[in-house]
Amino acid sequence: MRKNLHVKLVLILVLLIVSLMVVVGAFLMNSVTGYYINEFYSQMVDAFGQVDFVRDLQTATEDEDGGAAMAAVLSVYKGELGVDGRNRNYYVLSGTTGRYLEGSAPEPEGGVTITPNISSALLGEMGVESSVTADYMDAAVPITRGGQPYIVYILDNRETVRSLNGEMFGLILEALVLGLIISVLLSFLLAKTMVNPLQRLTNGIEEVARGDFSRKLEVTSSDEIGQLTESFNAMAQQLETNIAELERAEQMRKDFVANVSHELRTPLTNIKSYAETLAGGVGELPAEMEQRFLGVILNESDRMTHILQDLLTLSRFDSGRSELRLTRFPFAQAVDDTYQAILMDAQNHAHTVELKLPPDLPQVRADRERIMQVMMNIVSNAIKYTPDGGRIVLSAGRAGDRVWMEVDDNGIGIPAGDRGRIFERFYRVDKARSRQSGGTGLGLSIAQEIMHRHEGSLYLVDKEEPGLTIRMELPVQGPREEGGHEG
Repeated sequence: MRKNLHVKLVLILVLLIVSLMVVVGAFLMNSVTGYYINEFYSQMVDAFGQVDFVRDLQTATEDEDGGAAMAAVLSVYKGELGVDGRNRNYYVLSGTTGRYLEGSAPEPEGGVTITPNISSALLGEMGVESSVTADYMDAAVPITRGGQPYIVYILDNRETVRSLNGEMFGLILEALVLGLIISVLLSFLLAKTMVNPLQRLTNGIEEVARGDFSRKLEVTSSDEIGQLTESFNAMAQQLETNIAELERAEQMRKDFVANVSHELRTPLTNIKSYAETLAGGVGELPAEMEQRFLGVILNESDRMTHILQDLLTLSRFDSGRSELRLTRFPFAQAVDDTYQAILMDAQNHAHTVELKLPPDLPQVRADRERIMQVMMNIVSNAIKYTPDGGRIVLSAGRAGDRVWMEVDDNGIGIPAGDRGRIFERFYRVDKARSRQSGGTGLGLSIAQEIMHRHEGSLYLVDKEEPGLTIRMELPVQGPREEGGHEG
């Protein structure tokens, strides 16, 4: 790419220099020619405008040769006429036929050519017109001397103009060669400032195509190429992030399938084992053992039902088919209802439960059933994972346009390495104890999804004491993007 673009830059600069020199050269040469023509006719008009000069041409003496006498006068005034005898000459012509009579140069072979200006003089008018494209300049002035018509004819072969234009053409060629050398040098400079960054971009794109997103290109300028480099770096970073997210999502999908299989296989294995034992020992097992086995089968069936219900709930959230039934209700009442609902379960574990509610909590716009589900989930977890005789505090309040509820306990807590994963599906800190207590590992995932749908949040609060503090926040006015309908 560098070579091809470099060649293109050279060609563009060469064409630019050549075009510029051609235009400038043509303009200068035409200007010189036009100036010389204008100067010639201005000189003629000024010379023949002199009264003494014209009178000398018109005043005749007895028995004179009119043509020779006029040539003698013209010889005296040849300085005013610019006659040099080489490139510019004067001629005295017959005023009736245009025939050569006298002049500063011999008669041309074939006679004097009758030009448009001579034709005008033969008609009695002064001929002082010429064309830029003609190879000569001339002026013809009719003069009457001694009653005879004559024509004073000044002819310039433009050799001076051609010589000057030739010298100018040589200068233009020299300037053109110098310009071409400069264009080559500039092309190398442009290649360094423009082509090299583009080459780095090309190499970076090739690395991205091979799957390497880690390389960041150096931004060496603030122009369009610098902006392009910044955009490339941003694109590479975004691609790296997207691929990492895709890999993480794929890994989560695999883990999810594996976890679902594992969670369902365990209760199915237990049900099958106890059912086979009952089927094989009908009439032989004690009634008490049969009842215990049936109880295990029922408990495992309930556990499978809970898993499937939670999976169905998550599936509806993921597909967007679970709409929120938004209503207005007192937030404090919902917190108090949660407290009353878990009070007996907490007392069975000898827990002390404290409720802290301020008197001025507002009504909120939300799906009350879903919010109560979140509250029950986090309070139930506090009861499960706090050793018997523990202390649990439910508190609520308002911060700006949001309300919040915190559940604080002095239970087993969560290790630092697991705190960032507790909202993942099927993730358990203590897998054996969680499974024994009937947890599916989906409760917090569902709770967080519900809060996201409400544009709220659910997160852990750092604390120094043993235990765990989890906080939920909810906008008072409800979600801005309607994910449901008013109930």
